[in-house]
Amino acid sequence: MVETILPGTYVTVRDEALISAGRVVSGNIGIVGTASKGRVGEVAILGSFSEAREIFGNTQEGHDLTLMRSLEQIYNNGGRTVYAVRTASATVASAAYQTKSDANANLVKLQAKTPGTWGNDLRIKITAADSPSVVTDTLAGNVTTLRRSHVVPNSGLNSILLKQKSTGLTLRYEIVYGVAPDNTKTQVEIDPATGALTFTTLAGFVPVAADTIVATYEVPIANSKKIEITDEVLKETYTVADASHLAMLLNRASSLGFADSSAETVFFNTLPKDTSSSGEKFGTGLAGHTAGANGEDASANDYKDNLAKLENEIINIVVLAGQDVSNSQMVTALLGHLNTTAENKRERIGIIGSGSAEDVNAIAGHSLNSDRLIFVATGIRVTPQLKLSGAYTASAVAGLISSLAVQVSPTNKALSIPGLSTAFSSSQLEKLVLSRVLMVEKRDGFRIVKGITTATNSAWHQITTRRIVDFAVYGVRSACDPYIGKLNNDRVRSAMKATLDAFLTRMVQDEALISYELDVTATRAQEIAGEAIVTMTVRPTFSIDFIKVTMYLG
Repeated sequence: MVETILPGTYVTVRDEALISAGRVVSGNIGIVGTASKGRVGEVAILGSFSEAREIFGNTQEGHDLTLMRSLEQIYNNGGRTVYAVRTASATVASAAYQTKSDANANLVKLQAKTPGTWGNDLRIKITAADSPSVVTDTLAGNVTTLRRSHVVPNSGLNSILLKQKSTGLTLRYEIVYGVAPDNTKTQVEIDPATGALTFTTLAGFVPVAADTIVATYEVPIANSKKIEITDEVLKETYTVADASHLAMLLNRASSLGFADSSAETVFFNTLPKDTSSSGEKFGTGLAGHTAGANGEDASANDYKDNLAKLENEIINIVVLAGQDVSNSQMVTALLGHLNTTAENKRERIGIIGSGSAEDVNAIAGHSLNSDRLIFVATGIRVTPQLKLSGAYTASAVAGLISSLAVQVSPTNKALSIPGLSTAFSSSQLEKLVLSRVLMVEKRDGFRIVKGITTATNSAWHQITTRRIVDFAVYGVRSACDPYIGKLNNDRVRSAMKATLDAFLTRMVQDEALISYELDVTATRAQEIAGEAIVTMTVRPTFSIDFIKVTMYLG
């Protein structure tokens, strides 16, 4: 406490009464799946299906790619914010193109920006340049020749900067061509034919090895090449002085490809030879080329490893794209993820679908039992010939649930899907619902029969109960965290109670809770230990699952 010396009135303002619960999200989706494009093992936050397509590419006929098909169902059914991770097996590979010299020697190898078959459609076209190339090199202070042999004389772009290590100064040298530099000035001669450098010997300005030269210069058209790299949408054009210059420009600016960074300092003064007039494709199988591979045969361990990338994200619903209960290892990976995130304060629910099996007894015979897991059946019929498994119905359900407030049940809500792979009878639907399966039926569109989890505990039977409680947990945590480190006395605990009251009252007003009871206390021993005890009883709102009508005729 600061000792008061001078007379006066001193006011301390305490902010505890202004603390409120932060924003609580309830519709973020996490998903892991295979794709033809995009970085493997990195979380991408998506806001739309078009953004997803730009990052992860399209579905491809003949390739079992799960991510984009699932994302399509999610966004068709109201999904908004999705945390997506591309997974792949060890067979994943990037399409590549090996540039050659006129003597057919290997120069720099170019690779598609991300692995997958999308890169096989990249096309490169190498032709004579129609303008000089501009190069910026960082060189040691004692060099006597530029990296490239030829220079366009008197170009306004040419410049030589010297960064002196001893003084920290940056000096600009005046460039002269074809004449010896004036030793009374800071000048450098560049030989346009060879790129040789001759610096003035002005005292104190002679470059030494420890200094750094930044040289920017134009290389003539005759000593340059034009490189065009295209895919279905983008076209990138580079004018380069040699193969290493191409590698440098590609690594700095390209969104389509990259090169081995070591090539930036290896292939000086060697230009790649021209391609045919239409260019050449990456991954065509020609000598030195590499075809892209999607790694779509990802295992349960691959999915598990990439699920771990989502553990610390604020996610409410998680889906394994294209994976269903027929693969027990996938189910184990998903349940393990749900248990782990519940322990590290990132609670969420998982949704998984039925496999290709459409037998009622096979679906009803599942052994799933978790208030955090939803089991969805049946599959989706896209065309009379094409059917998708219940894994993609699960994605559609995930999108729908994410669009609903936590207290709004998905029961009787319509899904935006083209059709069902199987139409079950009323008695079959009843058996499956009693077996804790979230079923979809054709009735005024395609509707969810009953929004239920796989829990055998009736308290957690409805999906809304799990979502309401998770929402309350996130909100209470958000409301209480700002009080950590503050005084543990009646005044501060009363302020904490007021913050929690405000949050829970909003839940009552939103009809997520019927009512609640709340107390914030601490005994003297708990005060000494730094503990404040929050005791709550919350009464979630339950949805109407069926209506019984009794009619009396008079």
